[in-house]
This record gives sequence, structure tokens and C-alpha cells, in this order.
Amino acid sequence: PPGLSRGTVLGRPGANVTLTCQDKGPVNVTVSWQVEERGAAAAAAGGGRSRPPAEGNALLLRRLRYEDSGRYSCYVGGRLLRSLRLLVEEPPETPRVSCYRRSHDKDVLCEWPLRAKPSPGTRAMLWV
Repeated sequence: PPGLSRGTVLGRPGANVTLTCQDKGPVNVTVSWQVEERGAAAAAAGGGRSRPPAEGNALLLRRLRYEDSGRYSCYVGGRLLRSLRLLVEEPPETPRVSCYRRSHDKDVLCEWPLRAKPSPGTRAMLWV
């Protein structure tokens, strides 16, 4: 998606995502994965649910939660091959802002009703 830096993977809560270490390369090597920089929600919850240490070129993460956000790195023989940042969040909804005045001498009031709770860390600004 536009606006995401290279090496960042976006996943929605509840979805499955597969992180791939090497696009090509020898098949007979042992690839290990490590999770670093867990999401703020995981730190606040005491680490969130733990995922077992994983091996293999592809890492399948099932039923994503916000706490799964973090940096996932894969290694071969202790050598770092790739590091991916997983960002788990709902895509932002298109805002529907309405503004009105109760009378000509009152302040303008603007409202932005949300259909769903935004992902943790979501920020919004209204420029008038």
C-alpha cells in the first residue's frame, strides 16, 4: 500500500499473513526466525500471546492480533538475511465530517462519527 516503507508488511486483525525470508536460494538451509520490537499493546499486556520459535523460509502467522506487530528477522547460520516490520491494524475509514452552526453568533461544530473503533495509535487532524 502507498505510504508504507519497503520492508513493511500490513496485516488486518484476524487475518493470516506469510512472511518470506528469501525469494530464491538454496532449499537445504535451516532458516530461523526471531521477533523483536513487539508492539506497544504486547508490552502493555506483558508480552501478549507468545508464538513458538519458527524455522523455515516462510513464517505463517495465523489470526493476527495487534500485539503481533513488530520486527520479524530471519537468520541462516546466525547471519541475518532479512528483517520485516509487521504492522497489524485496520485500514483507516474514509472520514465523513459534518460541520454546522446553531446560529450566526455561535462557534462552528464539526463531527466525525466512526463506524468502527480505530486501531491503537491512530491519529487524526481536522484542518479548517
